[in-house]
Amino acid sequence: MGRSIQAKEKTKSTNISLYTYMKEQGFTYIELIISLSIGLLLIPAFYFCAQLLEKEVKQMMGQARLSMEYQQFLHDFQDEVKQGTNFRTVQGALLFDLPTGDTVRYELKKRQIIRSIKKEDEVRFQGRTILLSHVYFVLFKPERSGVSLEIGLQNWYADFEMKIFIYGRDREIYEKK
Repeated sequence: MGRSIQAKEKTKSTNISLYTYMKEQGFTYIELIISLSIGLLLIPAFYFCAQLLEKEVKQMMGQARLSMEYQQFLHDFQDEVKQGTNFRTVQGALLFDLPTGDTVRYELKKRQIIRSIKKEDEVRFQGRTILLSHVYFVLFKPERSGVSLEIGLQNWYADFEMKIFIYGRDREIYEKK
């Protein structure tokens, strides 16, 4: 009897079926290598997509910043030009007179639009206010009834260009003629 038990145990251990292996859970080495290879191929694609997304977000934010700066400048500039008369340019700077007798000058220096005022009884322009930064070009075209403004802004990520005409104080006088 002892012999038959040993013989049965030997046949049991050598007779393992494929079904027994399929019941076991886990990955085989081949499955692991394939999944790691796919992962290694996807990492550069994810990195490229992240870089592209970051670039687009920076460009959008840069454009929004330039637009906000321009809108603030334009608001202040329009308010002052609407009061002005006798529009002229001297060496690229816009000059015009206010009803108080003061002369206002807008000029581009070091990528900034600077505003300064010359009082009626003074010889030099005083007080410098930086109204806009990141300016790479500005063109003032004075006309009898107002000023045409072309401006280009640029930062590291975006650029912004606008063209607008602003009527001065004497608009009605020139339109009637």
